[in-house]
Amino acid sequence: MLKASKSISVEDLHSFSDLHLDDEAHEPEKKRRIPGRMRWYICAIVTGLMTLVQANVHVYNFTVLCMQEEQTKMINESLSRNETIIPSTLNFNFSKFEQDLLFSAAYIAPLPSIIILYFLTNRSGVKATLMICSVMSFLSTVLTPIATHYGFWYFWAARFFQGLPTAILGIVVSVVTCHWSTLSENGTYVSILAAHYQIAPLLTMPLSAFLCNVGGWSSVYYTQGTITAIFIVLFAVFYTDKPSENTFVSKGELKAIEDGKSLEEKHVEKSKTPFVAIHKDSAVWAIWITSVGGTIGFSIFLQYGPTYLNKVLHYNLSTTGWTAAIPYIFSCIARIVAQPLSANCSFLGERLAAIVSTSISQGTMAIAFLVLMFIPQTWSSVGQLCYSLVIVANGLNGVGITRSAQLVCKQHMSFVYTARAFYNGSVGLFLPLLVNFVAPNDTHSEWTRLFLIIFCIVFISNIIFIIFSRAEAAPWTIGTAEVDDRSEHDIEDQKSVTTETTVEKF
Repeated sequence: MLKASKSISVEDLHSFSDLHLDDEAHEPEKKRRIPGRMRWYICAIVTGLMTLVQANVHVYNFTVLCMQEEQTKMINESLSRNETIIPSTLNFNFSKFEQDLLFSAAYIAPLPSIIILYFLTNRSGVKATLMICSVMSFLSTVLTPIATHYGFWYFWAARFFQGLPTAILGIVVSVVTCHWSTLSENGTYVSILAAHYQIAPLLTMPLSAFLCNVGGWSSVYYTQGTITAIFIVLFAVFYTDKPSENTFVSKGELKAIEDGKSLEEKHVEKSKTPFVAIHKDSAVWAIWITSVGGTIGFSIFLQYGPTYLNKVLHYNLSTTGWTAAIPYIFSCIARIVAQPLSANCSFLGERLAAIVSTSISQGTMAIAFLVLMFIPQTWSSVGQLCYSLVIVANGLNGVGITRSAQLVCKQHMSFVYTARAFYNGSVGLFLPLLVNFVAPNDTHSEWTRLFLIIFCIVFISNIIFIIFSRAEAAPWTIGTAEVDDRSEHDIEDQKSVTTETTVEKF
C-alpha cells in the first residue's frame, strides 16, 4: 500500500480534489472566451432605464426656458390684440423663489427614501423595486403637462415624484454589478452603469431643444415618457435578479459570472456595520466631503447649465441645447476610460494614485471656475469652454474616491456609499437656495460671485482628501476575510493543503 501511495503523482491527486482548478482556470483571463453576451445586454438595458429615470428629472432644467419663452410670446400676442391679461391664466407665472423650489423638488424626495429603498431592494430584489420606481418616474413625467395647468403645487408634486425614484440608482449600480458582472469585468461594468448620470443630460438637452421648437415644451415630457415605457418593458422581459434564473444565459456564461462570488456574498451577509466607528474615521469623512465638493461643482451646470448659457452667455434656445449636451459625450468617454487607466497606475502606490486622479478631476473644475470669475461677459466662447471642462472633468470624478473607499471600507463599502448618496443628494436641495440668494437676477456679476463660492468649496474639499485619504483597510473592517484579496499564492496554498490531505487518505 505504501508503494501504491508513492506511485501516485501530484497530477493524479488533483483529480480527487474538489478545490482543484481545471486547466481552463490556469489560462490567463484575457485569453479565455466567455460564451454568451447576455450580461452585456442586461448592462445596456439597465443603463438605459436608469438613464431615462435620471433624464426625467433633468428635463425641467431645459424646458423651464421653453415655458418662459412660450409665456412671453402669449403675453406679447395678447398685448398686440389689446386683450386684458389675467394673471391666473398664466401657467408659468412663477416667482424666482418658486422656480427654485421646482428645481429642488426633485432632490428632496430621494433624501428620506434612500435608506428605505436600500432595505426594500435587499428584501424584494432589484427587479421589483426598480420596476416600481420606473413606473413612478414614467407617470410623473407624462402627467407633468397636465399638472402645470392646475397650479404650482401640482407641478411641484410632479417634480417630487420624478425625483424620488433616483434614490435607487446608486443601489442598482452596485447590486447589478455584483450579480451580473464577472470579477474580471467588474470595473468596466460598473463604469458603464454609472455613466447613466452623464448620458441623461446628453439625451435630454438636445432632445428638448429640438422638440421645444417642433412640438412645444410638453412634447418633451410625452416623448421621454414613451421612451421610458419602452425600457420598462425591456427590463421586465429580460432582467432577473439572479443570472441563474435567466433563460437567456448559457451555462458557460453563468459559470463565468458566478465564479468566485459565493464566498463573497456569504461574507457580506455576515458583516455587521460599525456605524459609530465609520463616522469617527477621518478617511471616510474625506471621501464624503470630497464627493460632495465635486457634486456641487458638477451640479451647478447640471441644473443651471442651460440657464447660464441662455441668460448669461446669451445663447439662443436651439444652440443652448446642443452646446449644453456636447460636453457630456466626452464626460461619458472619460468615465469609462478612467477606470482601466486608474487600475494601471499602481506603480504610483494606491494612495498617491487615488490623490492624483481626484486632483486632476477637481483641480480642473477649480481652475475652470477660477477662469469664469475673471473673464468679461463678452467672452462667451471661453465661458462655454470652461463649462465644458467642468462637465468632462466630472467623468473622472469618483475614480480616486471609489478606489480609496474600496481599500479603506472593504466589506462595509455599501453602507459608506449609501451615506455618500444621501450627502450628494442634499446638494440638489441646497444648491437652488444658494443660487437664489447669490444670483437672483442671473446677471454676469452675480454669477461671478457664485463661481467664487463654488471654487472655494471644490478647492478645499480636494485639499481635505489629499490630507486625510488612506489606502489601508480601517481597523473596523478586520474580522472577516475578503474574497477579492485572495492571491494566486493563496490558491496554491489551498491546492497544497488538498494534496497533503489526499496523500494521507491513501
